[in-house]
Amino acid sequence: MRRWSILMLVALALPGGSEAATVQVRSGDTLSVLALRHKTSVSALLNANPGIRPRELRIGQVLQLPSPPIRSRGGITVRSASTGGPAALPLQGRLTTPFSAAHGGLDLAAPRGTPIRSVMAGTVREAAFDVRNGWGWTVVIDHGGGYTTRYSHNSVNLVTPGQRVSAGQTIARVGSTGNSTGPHVDFRLAQAGRPVNPELLF
Repeated sequence: MRRWSILMLVALALPGGSEAATVQVRSGDTLSVLALRHKTSVSALLNANPGIRPRELRIGQVLQLPSPPIRSRGGITVRSASTGGPAALPLQGRLTTPFSAAHGGLDLAAPRGTPIRSVMAGTVREAAFDVRNGWGWTVVIDHGGGYTTRYSHNSVNLVTPGQRVSAGQTIARVGSTGNSTGPHVDFRLAQAGRPVNPELLF
């Protein structure tokens, strides 16, 4: 079975508190998680580090982070990250089903009507009632870099496709629609369509 090396890549700090454009390999995390946390993609990381072999990363190895895009806003040049601020749980609830091979997300139980918030900034890709897959009222948000989050079994969706949302913005309310046994949100993270453990965000 093909497996990725398990690694942790932590940003180094430059004098003055600004973040360096490098990371150092440590035990405990993955390359895809590094891409998510630094608001980039695995392909961009590979392009910034020619010759790197992800399965042969060494603890202590230093990698270059790709430069974030720069844009002008009102005459002021600012660095832009597609996923906005740091991630936060979509709600404070009780974890009833953890991430596993059989369940590609987290089930977080909370009272009906509890606000569900976007964990990161992004653009709403879907906001509809999913009958075919049993998700009920569902919101899917595109965060860039191939990353999406899904929030399902909602009582109501509060956003529409194409809408830009910020990290922490209320996008829906807890319900039990679709194939559900009680009020909760089924929260999922994917990269290029493949499930990723959402707990790695926090």
